[in-house]
Amino acid sequence: MDLVKLGLIAAAALSAAPAFSSQVTQWDYIVDSAFDAAQTTFSAGRASSSGTVAPSNLQISWGVGNGNVGVNRSALQISATPSSGVLATDGASQLANTYTHINNGNLGRNSVALLTTQIDAQLQLRPSGSGLPYASYLASYTIHFAATPNVSGTCAVQSAVACDDIFVIAGSLNEAFVYDGFEYFVSFFAAPALGTLDDAVCAAAAAGPGCIGFTTQEFMTTNVNFNLAITSRAIEVPEPASIALLGAGLL
Repeated sequence: MDLVKLGLIAAAALSAAPAFSSQVTQWDYIVDSAFDAAQTTFSAGRASSSGTVAPSNLQISWGVGNGNVGVNRSALQISATPSSGVLATDGASQLANTYTHINNGNLGRNSVALLTTQIDAQLQLRPSGSGLPYASYLASYTIHFAATPNVSGTCAVQSAVACDDIFVIAGSLNEAFVYDGFEYFVSFFAAPALGTLDDAVCAAAAAGPGCIGFTTQEFMTTNVNFNLAITSRAIEVPEPASIALLGAGLL
């Protein structure tokens, strides 16, 4: 999937607008993301545990039924959404959305745990100050997650506190779109950066070899910010740890 579709949508939405004689130097943007409850799956577990998607599909939590996140439930959360602002072509990146994993170790044995979820996201762009309609692109992508059992000798990732949990997402460096005859590239950079995980870690999250993601320690809260950038040429990123993710679902 690429942003050629975004360019086509932009062309249709803005066909009546006056043409720009040069590249767009500034863009208004909106990024809005949410979990898809219908595409979220949990592992089997004891009757006293549960998994839920709420409120407004911005939080997935699992653990002790009717418990509290951070006390006896873990969670994935999306915040800073919708996010909006102005981007300069070839300029500094701006905040898109933030993803948070609250890794709680008090879930108990055989608790329900998150397996997969889908993030439905929308990116909107228009030349800044133009008053033109936004060119909009809606897409979805899948997260593989492993809430690993904290049993000595079974850890795919060993850390200071039992087994790390595993978050995997497929990514794309950057994607091209054409606006008024000029080509641009849109990228989302993760901070802290995502990295290529060991094959055994990928397998533990039911993902293929060479997967991209991060791991989190028990009793820790991890925030991953995604910053949006627009450039006039493709960005060369030499290391997987610096991979750009299209957090708007443009995978």
